[in-house]
Amino acid sequence: MKSLLAALLLSTSTAAFASAATLFHDGRFNEAATAGRSEGTAASLVLAGRAAIIVASFDTVDRDKAKTLIDQADHDFDAALQLAPNDLDAQLQKATAVGYRGKLAKSPGLAKETRSRMEAVLARDPSNGLAWASLGGWHAGAVSTIGKFLAGTLLGANTKVAIADFETALTKDPKNPVHAAFYGLTLLDMGPDNAPRALQVLQMAARDPARDVYESLLKKAVAQVIPPLTAGDFKGAQAQARKLLPFGKLAA
Repeated sequence: MKSLLAALLLSTSTAAFASAATLFHDGRFNEAATAGRSEGTAASLVLAGRAAIIVASFDTVDRDKAKTLIDQADHDFDAALQLAPNDLDAQLQKATAVGYRGKLAKSPGLAKETRSRMEAVLARDPSNGLAWASLGGWHAGAVSTIGKFLAGTLLGANTKVAIADFETALTKDPKNPVHAAFYGLTLLDMGPDNAPRALQVLQMAARDPARDVYESLLKKAVAQVIPPLTAGDFKGAQAQARKLLPFGKLAA
């Protein structure tokens, strides 16, 4: 996704002193993070953190740099929650930052905290498609990070639950290409038995219109995976999917 991001950034022009929301929409994520912190509202701080997470997880090859960016995002969400403690978006993004910190550190404690935070959001808003997709990603990510046995024993993570949660996300928010993109890539990461459903949901993601540059990036990523999958090259599609999932470009 790095080359796609670079191309889009070069082709995007935004007026000087644009708002964090405009910068984020146009894919200028580093600038959006800076602007969001400067604006200092709960909404702009959430955008700052989201922008930092995108750069960390998709456009960073250095593990220490990724950790630093995730820490910055975590602070952004904390600051947003100080201003708006009941904001569900800030709460969910905070859960994501904690989860990514846990993934990079392979920390069971942070993984458990992440799940608790996501489930708390769903308890307040059961129709939140992003929360369902995030929880599905948590289950799948835990298994991918520490293995099926340890993830199940230590965390209660389960790939069948991951699939069910992603399916719920599609039901709750069927026109959001983000859920379908991550679901399809995650299915490929989990194994060959998921290939038929992965192709279906990736094709859904390709069809759904993008609302900003971030969603355009995801759609372009999906477009790289569909051809080998359609041709029956599961291993090729899986290898590509793993590179496109969060932190897929980090050096070992």
